[in-house]
Amino acid sequence: MWVDGNDPAWRAKRQKYMPSNANSSSQTTAEARWRNNDELRFSLRSVEMFAPWINHIYVVTDNQRPEWLNTEHPKLTVVDHTEIMPADALPVFNSSAIESCIYKIPGLSEHFLMGNDDTLFTAAVTPDIFFKEDGRPIVRLNRFNRFKWARRGNYTKMLWHMQELVKQACGKMIPYAPHHNFDAYRKSDFEHCVSLHPEAWERTAHSRFRQNDDMHRSFVSYYTIATGRAELRRISRYNRIDGFWNHLRAAMSNTFANDSRCIRLNKMDFKAVMRKYNPLMICMNDNERSTEADCQRMVDFLTEMFPDKCSFEK
Repeated sequence: MWVDGNDPAWRAKRQKYMPSNANSSSQTTAEARWRNNDELRFSLRSVEMFAPWINHIYVVTDNQRPEWLNTEHPKLTVVDHTEIMPADALPVFNSSAIESCIYKIPGLSEHFLMGNDDTLFTAAVTPDIFFKEDGRPIVRLNRFNRFKWARRGNYTKMLWHMQELVKQACGKMIPYAPHHNFDAYRKSDFEHCVSLHPEAWERTAHSRFRQNDDMHRSFVSYYTIATGRAELRRISRYNRIDGFWNHLRAAMSNTFANDSRCIRLNKMDFKAVMRKYNPLMICMNDNERSTEADCQRMVDFLTEMFPDKCSFEK
């Protein structure tokens, strides 16, 4: 998933459809939703460095291509929204809407990973980190206090809604939140989950900007866990600096601190997070509170971590 929110033509298109009551500081229409900090370049470098076994990469965009991208690479395909979304839903500026159609990518494998341009591998990973021997996805989720966070914005309201739908369908609550990183899916599971609420998914695909009642891909994760089609792997706060007892506590509770970290640009020391957790993957999470200085700090950090050009670049 990638967008260049700095593109004047794209910005003009977005402005044409922007709700009149849009708030630049809200989660739904903040500039950070679409800001391009060149993260995709570093994400692709991380794939080539740490996950060369990945069969193919599909970059999903809205009639855009990074000028530096090697579109002739045999392992990379640029997929336009017109290839996977309803024609009357376009243009769309809602990540949940785009993600709701991601399983329609032509040629997509049954087993696939989904990420955004700000998700990166930071250590060697293998297929068994994402899928069990029997093919079931390993779903990574964070601890989530739904009562504490339910009123804190569009994203958490969507998660609450997905959890309730799964509880109604399966009689089981999955009280965790996505870990904001690469997620493992089976295309057939995605298709099945869409078939359970076809009208809601169709409405989401036509939702140009985020809505609280949008369907969200977390429904697929929650449902597959609740029905035994996937295995839950909980991400914890424990880290390698905390000492032996916290390592033991993490192991006994089946939580994994070094799997992934969501690094918020506006308030974290990036290198300190890496030293503390030594994660397999990270998400450089731009948000409505990030400044230009934060974004430049991130670019400097990623340039130091991934200094070498990869084959996905011209």
